Amino acid sequence: MKANLAPKYIQSVNDFMILWFEKSNQYTIIDSGLYFCIQTFLDAKNLDDCVNVYKNTFQFTSEKANAIFLDVKQFLLDRNIPTKRELNPTKYSIDITNRKFTKYYTCGTFYFEIHFQSELLINYIHPQLQHLETSKHSTPDFWFDIYEEHNQIKLFTNNHFVRSCNSKDFHELQGKFNMELICALHNKKEHDWLGLLHASTISNNSKSVMLIGTSGSGKSTLTTLLTRHGYDLVADDTTPILRDNLNTYYFPGGISVKPGAFPTIKPFINNFDDLPQSYLRAFKGGIKYVSTPLPNLTNTSCNKIVLVNYKANSKTLLEPINAKTALEILIPDSWISPKPENAKAFLKWINTVTFYKLTYSNNQDAIDIFSTIFIDE
Repeated sequence: MKANLAPKYIQSVNDFMILWFEKSNQYTIIDSGLYFCIQTFLDAKNLDDCVNVYKNTFQFTSEKANAIFLDVKQFLLDRNIPTKRELNPTKYSIDITNRKFTKYYTCGTFYFEIHFQSELLINYIHPQLQHLETSKHSTPDFWFDIYEEHNQIKLFTNNHFVRSCNSKDFHELQGKFNMELICALHNKKEHDWLGLLHASTISNNSKSVMLIGTSGSGKSTLTTLLTRHGYDLVADDTTPILRDNLNTYYFPGGISVKPGAFPTIKPFINNFDDLPQSYLRAFKGGIKYVSTPLPNLTNTSCNKIVLVNYKANSKTLLEPINAKTALEILIPDSWISPKPENAKAFLKWINTVTFYKLTYSNNQDAIDIFSTIFIDE
């Protein structure tokens, strides 16, 4: 049984370990002490052998060593709970009578259409793409259908059923639509991608840098300002990475800007007041989406990640940080492919990345210092 609890892949990064468990597609960051306890548990022939190693190594009492054994066992059991699979027992046939509204979009030379059943469904998808909206063309390269039946939202691509989700889980629809659009735009399949990382990515026409941060960290504000000072936007919030070359790829969504950042962003955006607001997440206020031009390079290498930390009245400071701090923010909100080869590639990529923390309060100082991040060490 213990062999079935072992992580599929283990990656050493500086002074900690990343474990990947295949059954749950879960990444766990641990220190060397816990890793020793886990490895001892997995290697031991029986409970007594394991407990004796704990006792002798850490000078624990029998009671304490037994407690560690049980904790490690539960730790591994918890991380081997199979992830819920996307179950679509019924392969629905498309009903084109639900095409009540149609939006048309162009992204470079790529033209696509989205057919919606209702204005509510439009609000789930359209705001981030509204800057791509255009007049109708003759033949789309790709088209999507989104409609709701029996409390299930259904997504079709080129008339082929993709998946359905409960009407309350519209975020699942958004994530799946984004993946389908990325695949269509770059002519890839879902599991060609290492993952979709919860990060904004900018490029200097040669290589790219990811920006991550918690809510209110100033990440979107800084991303927007950087695109107004010579940098290209590769992706906002959803950054695709391809397994084959570990490059970041373009995602055409606008930059989501929250109300608190409006005064800072407004001077840099023409007709900012005229941009519509999306109230889908009303608890955050009306979000505006800022458009950016198509980048000169639609895919670039990336081996720098910056944790953005806006702090009022602080000095601008760019400093290297431990990967653990950044990964504990990046991994939980990202989608990483459950395919073993993709998990392995993700862990390999992590070991090539340098991590920084940018603390700032003055926007211009942050912009000025950002150019140094692109300089090879």
